Amino acid sequence: MTDARPLPLSDAGYGLHCDQYELTMAQAFLHGGLDGEVSFELFVRSLPPGRGYLVAAGLEQALAYLEGLRLEPADLEWLARQGIYQGDFIDHLSRLRFTGRVEAIAEGTVIGAEVPLLRVTARRIEATLVESALLAIVNHQTLIASKAARIVDAAAGRPVWDFSLRRLHGPDAALGVARAAYIAGAAGTATAVAGRRLGIPTTGTMAHHYVLAFGPAGERAAFESFLREYPGLAVLLVDTYDVERGVANAIAASRAAGVTLAGIRIDSGDLAEHARNARRMLDAAGLRGTRILASNDLDEYRIDALVRAGAPVDGFGVGTMLGTSADAPALGGVYKLVAQCEEGVDRPVMKLSAAKSTDPGVHQVFREPGRGDVLALVDETLPGEPLLHRVMEAGRTCVTLPPLEVIRVHCLAEREALPAAVRRIDDPQAWPGEDRMSRALLVVDVQNDFCEGGSLAVPGGAAVAAATTEYIAAHRAEYALVVTTRDWHVDPAGHFAAAGVAPDYRTTWPVHCVAGSAGAEYHPALAAGADVEVLKGAHAAAYSGFEGRAADGRDLGEVLRSHGVESVDVCGIATEYCVRETALSARAQGFATRVLQRLCAGLDEAGVARTVAGLTAAGVEVDGG
Repeated sequence: MTDARPLPLSDAGYGLHCDQYELTMAQAFLHGGLDGEVSFELFVRSLPPGRGYLVAAGLEQALAYLEGLRLEPADLEWLARQGIYQGDFIDHLSRLRFTGRVEAIAEGTVIGAEVPLLRVTARRIEATLVESALLAIVNHQTLIASKAARIVDAAAGRPVWDFSLRRLHGPDAALGVARAAYIAGAAGTATAVAGRRLGIPTTGTMAHHYVLAFGPAGERAAFESFLREYPGLAVLLVDTYDVERGVANAIAASRAAGVTLAGIRIDSGDLAEHARNARRMLDAAGLRGTRILASNDLDEYRIDALVRAGAPVDGFGVGTMLGTSADAPALGGVYKLVAQCEEGVDRPVMKLSAAKSTDPGVHQVFREPGRGDVLALVDETLPGEPLLHRVMEAGRTCVTLPPLEVIRVHCLAEREALPAAVRRIDDPQAWPGEDRMSRALLVVDVQNDFCEGGSLAVPGGAAVAAATTEYIAAHRAEYALVVTTRDWHVDPAGHFAAAGVAPDYRTTWPVHCVAGSAGAEYHPALAAGADVEVLKGAHAAAYSGFEGRAADGRDLGEVLRSHGVESVDVCGIATEYCVRETALSARAQGFATRVLQRLCAGLDEAGVARTVAGLTAAGVEVDGG
């Protein structure tokens, strides 16, 4: 039976889990009469290196903390002795309770950077004093859940167990780690208190010191003793002295004890090679059902390598790199003021610090299938599902929080819905969570006349059409907007060579992409569709997509800015002409610009090389991968 009490932060209680500056600010606010209602949002500024997404976690403990907020008499006495807090402020703290409201994203939800995980609206002093504790809870559990999700993905269906307790920053961290890892798909934990308090499945194998207690010649005796103690459950640690010798002793001990060997664990050396040798030995002994578990500072990269190498490992114990991840030892979550009530009206607040500016106003996050997450103001209505929901009212949790098993299922469904590029272990794409999803994809002139068989064919045009379709299918959620441009010639005014005159391919061209003709249609392999189409070159030569117009008459720059786009990726045909000019126009109009060279076709290698050099010099990034 589990103990369903909320997780405490520690035995010290709730009240003084704050920075001293929060206390000094609270006193100054009190004396300045600045205790009106304010709104703070907690979000992660940027994804850790090598991460494509985050998994929201820690909400249940955050709400428990807010409900339990109070200072004990001993806390107040200690504050009085500091000599900087006045009697009226200490009296105010003696009555302190959290009375505000909270909107939050459900635990287990996949999110990106700059997306509010939760919003606190309360009187200013209350909202100020809870900052550090909320950040500690949500940052920590979100960090662990995000790391654990990648580790579980790398294991490719094999169970992953949390072995982190002895490597954590104090035992108080263990419950949060076990809980977050379980949400993200870990099979269970070796932390016993997490089993008792949270009902998480627990496991344990054995330690090297148990084998050492029997002496250098006593490994088999140690195994026999352990098997008799835990018949049918024992997993023997076989690498205290030599792995293959340990496996042989485990097999012999199983026969001598008459107990089936449930599993062995390998904790050192070349795990893949040792696992292969162990599998051969176990199978030869008729122990095909005996599992092989691996540990030893595993993370998603090492596990992925073992899986890709075909190592016969049936499960993984992950400790150090789960609880104290070396590649992301902390999460950059922040808690920022976004609005405050002045004379009965909520006024947006914006921080302007270099590289740390914030979006003013209270926000909502909308998720539209296939499009990702879009950040909007709370009074806006956008397509998709709003992710922030009211979970606390007047200082009390106002919804029934889901049990861990439900959160766990939700987390799995969220991850399975991610594009493969976001979920991959190496070099993942970032899940979009920027304000208005600020990137657009510009697909330039992938038309029949520019592909093989067309009047102005560019080598590789058809391949670019097919590759672009595949790219959009894999990366659609990364873009606010996909725009296609088309040459659409009506009266090209000197763009075409005169009848009977050979085109010079510098100032005049063969007849191509005439409006309404088959040559002006998109190549049939370009089947991904677009949000906006821009037509160009109707009455004059036009190379840049920014010289064209959408159906509503707006030019491309106006269309992009109306959707909050700040950066663009450009691809299409031909590299030296329309792709180049579109990219240069984008850069000139202030958009961060990248050319996806692998999705472009050019007329010749030398021309493409000159174009790439020119684009780079103009500040355009060229992605040649």
